[in-house]
Amino acid sequence: MPRAPRNSRLATAEARSNLSTQKEPYWHQIIEGTFLGLAKGKRGSAWVVRQRVGTGYKSRKVGHPDDKLAADGDVVLSHKQAVAVAHKIAQGAEPATRGHYGDGLTLNEIVDQYLQHRMLHPGGRTGRVMSKASADMTRGLWARNGAGSVGQVPAARLNAAALRKWHAGIVASPPTKRGRVTQYDGADPTQRASRQASANRILTICKAALEHARVSGLTPETAPDFWRRVKPFKIDEGAEQAPRMLEPGEITRLLNAAAPDIRELLKAGLMTGARYGELVSMRVADYSDESGTVRIAQSKTGKVLRQPLTDEGRAYFDRMTAGRDPRELILQRSDGRPWGKSDARRPVMLAAKTAALADVSFKATRATYGKLLLLATLNIELVAKALGHSDSRITRKHYAQFLPSELASGIANMRALGIEAKTAKVSNLR
Repeated sequence: MPRAPRNSRLATAEARSNLSTQKEPYWHQIIEGTFLGLAKGKRGSAWVVRQRVGTGYKSRKVGHPDDKLAADGDVVLSHKQAVAVAHKIAQGAEPATRGHYGDGLTLNEIVDQYLQHRMLHPGGRTGRVMSKASADMTRGLWARNGAGSVGQVPAARLNAAALRKWHAGIVASPPTKRGRVTQYDGADPTQRASRQASANRILTICKAALEHARVSGLTPETAPDFWRRVKPFKIDEGAEQAPRMLEPGEITRLLNAAAPDIRELLKAGLMTGARYGELVSMRVADYSDESGTVRIAQSKTGKVLRQPLTDEGRAYFDRMTAGRDPRELILQRSDGRPWGKSDARRPVMLAAKTAALADVSFKATRATYGKLLLLATLNIELVAKALGHSDSRITRKHYAQFLPSELASGIANMRALGIEAKTAKVSNLR
C-alpha cells in the first residue's frame, strides 16, 4: 500500500469532528491531479476522490469515514484506506462497485431524498403530494428519533435485526418536547402505547424511504429488502390516551379565563375544527356569508376544505369579518401583529391554569369539535370528512367511544333474573 500523505485535519475521527459542515469538501492532494476530500454535511460525511480530466475535474464518492462505524475496507474507510483508493483511481484502476452497496447512501440521505420526492409526486396512503408542513413535521420526527443513530449508517450495513433494535429502542427512550426530554414511565400502559404508536410512525417513514430507494434505483434491485420483515408493534387501542376534549362547562371556563385575542382564536377553533396554523392564516376572503362556509387550507394533507358553519359560527365570522379588507387576516394579536408559530402556546396554558383545567392545549379545540359533531350526527365518516382525515381509521380510534354502544343496549334489554329486588336509588352522603 502506498504511503498515506499526512493531513492532520482528515487523518483521525477526532480531527474530522472539529471540522464544520460546508458545501465544498475539505480537499487534500494525494498526487498531482488527484485529490482526496471529506464532504461533510449536516446529515453525514463521505470520502470523495477528485481527478483532473482534461480542463476540468471528475469527482466520485468512494466511501464513508470511520467516524461512527469501524472501517471495513468497502463502504466505511479509514483515512489510510481512502488514500489507497485514491491512488488506485490515479493509476487508472476502477474500484469495484459492489451492487448491494449502491453508492453507499446513508439512511439519512435516503430519508431526505424520499421526502423531497413525496413533496413533488403523489403517493402514500392518500395518493397525494406531501405538503411542506407534513414534510417538515416528518423531518423533525426523524431528526429526534432516527437521524442521530440508525440514520448515520450506510443502508448497505443495515439488516432486519438492526432495524428491530432501533425500533424497540424508541419505545425504551423518553420522548422529547420542544427539545426537552419529558417524564416517561415505560411500565405505564398508556404512556407505553403512545410511545409505541410514535415508534410505528417513524418505522413507517423509514420503510417507505427504503422502498422508494429500491424502486427509484438509489439502491440496486438485488439488494435485500430486509425492512419488509420488520413489523410494527401491536398496540392495545384501549391503552392509548385519547386527545383532550372539553365539556361544555370547561369551554366556558377556558374562554372566560383567556385574554381577548386568545379567546377569539379559541372560539374560531371550536367553530371550525381547524388547526392553529390553518386558523391564523385565514383571510377575510376565506369566509363566505352567502354560503355560510369558511375555507380551510389544510396544513397536513394539502387539501382545501370548504367548511359549513353552524348559525353560531356564521354569527361569529360575520362579526369578525364585517367591513374589513378581504386580504386581511381574520385573526390577529391584540397589537395587530399576525400570530406566529408558537405565539398561542403559553397564553392558552395560562388560561387553562387560571380555569383549573388539566392537560389543555390549543389542540383540544379540534378534538372537542370532532366529539360534538359526532354526538350531533352519530356519523363517524362525516366527522372524518369535516376534520379532513384521509380515512376514518384515525377518527374511529379517537371518537368511536362516543357512539351508542350496541353491547350496552343489548345488556339493558336482557331479561331480569328476579334475584335482586329493585329499590329506589339512594345517593351516597358526602
